[in-house]
Amino acid sequence: MSSQNKYLALLNELRTRGPENNQHLNTRVLIVDGLNTFIRAYAASPVTNSDGEHVGGISGTLLSIGHAIKNIQPTRVVIVFDGKNGSAKRRQLYPEYKANRKFKIRLNRSEEVDKQDNQLEQLLKLTEYLGVLPFTVIVADGTEADDTIAYIAADYLKQKDSQVYIMSSDKDFYQLVNERIHIWSPTKKRFYYAEDVHAEYGIHPKNFALYRALLGDKSDNIGGVDGIGSKTVLKRFSILTEDKQVTTQDLIDFATSQSPKVKIYKQLMDSRDIIDRNIQLMQLSESNINMTIKMRIIQSLEDSIDRCNKLAFHRLLVRDKMTAAIKNPDIWLKETTQKLDNFALQTK
Repeated sequence: MSSQNKYLALLNELRTRGPENNQHLNTRVLIVDGLNTFIRAYAASPVTNSDGEHVGGISGTLLSIGHAIKNIQPTRVVIVFDGKNGSAKRRQLYPEYKANRKFKIRLNRSEEVDKQDNQLEQLLKLTEYLGVLPFTVIVADGTEADDTIAYIAADYLKQKDSQVYIMSSDKDFYQLVNERIHIWSPTKKRFYYAEDVHAEYGIHPKNFALYRALLGDKSDNIGGVDGIGSKTVLKRFSILTEDKQVTTQDLIDFATSQSPKVKIYKQLMDSRDIIDRNIQLMQLSESNINMTIKMRIIQSLEDSIDRCNKLAFHRLLVRDKMTAAIKNPDIWLKETTQKLDNFALQTK
């Protein structure tokens, strides 16, 4: 089924299904990569409040999540942020990991906030808005959002037989795509199913982590194998395009069997340490979250969910002089939260 036809089928299904049709809280779950969504909104949205202060990070994030909700019609929404010292494990493996990142944030409200840091101030205020909406917000200390999202989608919600939609522009999540887990791209405003990942990148999701390990990731300061780019992978390592999971050893064996006249195969064989390191840094399918943190995440997911607090939401808009930042906020709240409110009642 083509992506367009699958999307139309999804919309038709959403029109005919509701709480009365045996849906439950975890039937269709939207998981939002919180910081990824906020940073994109902060950079892209020029919206200001009545005092002329930039508030696009707050309004842009809320509107982006609202747009995804309208398209997906989830039964619950989970917003995930990086926890304190979330990158520590990966930095132990590779000290240069994310060393190029200028934006560092801890969602700890007890910390002193530099009011000159508009980005930080907006992010902390955003958590207040999210807190009065019928969402589950998770910040797991010692864990990056990517790992928390992967654990929830691939492990916790697998037991619930859930359809999962991950909202993020981070390509690392493509490795999780299967018959249950899909990606909603907020930048391209489209869904990614397995066939869409393959169509765009030529790589099957089962092998996307290995593909990324070969290329590296500049945004996380992870170097790849010298001389290997996306075109080289498709031309010289066709086994990654197949619907069969390939290990690093499989790839090395494949390179060994190819013509020794092609230098890139020897380059790959000589780069085994880099590939293994990158796999550890970039793979999300095998959870590196310890049991204590898993239990905290599970507890957050199984806690009761409060219904939308419209009065508190309006008070925040007035406090931040953002009453014009979201057009018709009452209508927006109704369209965004009404269905979620109904499912929140199941948690009481």
